[in-house]
Amino acid sequence: MSSKETFLIIAPSWIGDLIISQSLIKYLKKEYLDCQIDIIVRPELVKLAKMMPEVQNIYSLDIEHKELGLIKRHILAKEIKKYSYSTSIILPNSFKSAIIPWLANVPLRVGYNRELRLFLLNKKYSLIKHKDSMVNRYLKLADGSYSDSIRPSLVIDRDLADSIGRKYLINNSKKNIVLCPEAEYGSAKRWPTNKWVQLANFYKEKNYNVYLLGKNKNLDIKYNSVLKKDSVISLLGKTSLEEATYLLSLVDLVITNDSGLMHITASVNTNLISIFGSSSPFYTPPLMKDQFGEVVYKALKCSPCFKRECPLQHLNCLNHISAEEILNKSIKYLS
Repeated sequence: MSSKETFLIIAPSWIGDLIISQSLIKYLKKEYLDCQIDIIVRPELVKLAKMMPEVQNIYSLDIEHKELGLIKRHILAKEIKKYSYSTSIILPNSFKSAIIPWLANVPLRVGYNRELRLFLLNKKYSLIKHKDSMVNRYLKLADGSYSDSIRPSLVIDRDLADSIGRKYLINNSKKNIVLCPEAEYGSAKRWPTNKWVQLANFYKEKNYNVYLLGKNKNLDIKYNSVLKKDSVISLLGKTSLEEATYLLSLVDLVITNDSGLMHITASVNTNLISIFGSSSPFYTPPLMKDQFGEVVYKALKCSPCFKRECPLQHLNCLNHISAEEILNKSIKYLS
């Protein structure tokens, strides 16, 4: 491939996977200095993609998860064909994710040989799921491997960050802690509610500002019913993804499950404690500098099972992590 490559990246649909994919994008920029990198992404992730300076053009593709959307794909492929991309890297493993580069006649179409899409790809890699980390799985498609020099790093507009901080009452006279109790994948990745409540109350006793952050409005009702009145500011379901990203860049410490907000936090250099249950910190770790945080993972015999719900119905991988343990680990990031 020449140094003036034009890449079209078919981006993943999950927030965390999109953040991880920035390492691939950075790698391509290092290997092909004059290259152009454009991506196709879901509408709700466009503003996140705009915070990646290596990306030049962003195409929004609004198709539901189980929808083939062939007409929409055909229309976008017709538009894309005008720009004569030399290479497309298809990060999702689905059949439908490889349709647009094929329709657009991109000469080199790279991806994993999954879901009977042999004829849609002309450079194929075999995939053993969970053998490599997610970031190296992506980088393998460009014959690369991960190093800290290509760590994901979103660009933060400081004026916008300050404005969003004022909107949501971020008060720098005290330490600000954000708790992110969600994990969209399933309950086996979510530290139990009672432990989040206990941890929030510990922090309030130490006179810290505590915020709950996530997109689930129903959780707002759930947590408000069990937390002490005025003990925590709940922003659950009240921010956009862009606002959440900026808030995560402003605070002193974030505590999360293995989730999209975990990967965003790692990419903005905020102190982070990540709680892993059914998933693996070796497969989707937060790609952060060591001084900015750590992972809490019990590595039980049944872990990682990668299930949405605990198949043994005890959730010991998460229940064996106490609020006191997280509190004690967090002190050094708040001193």
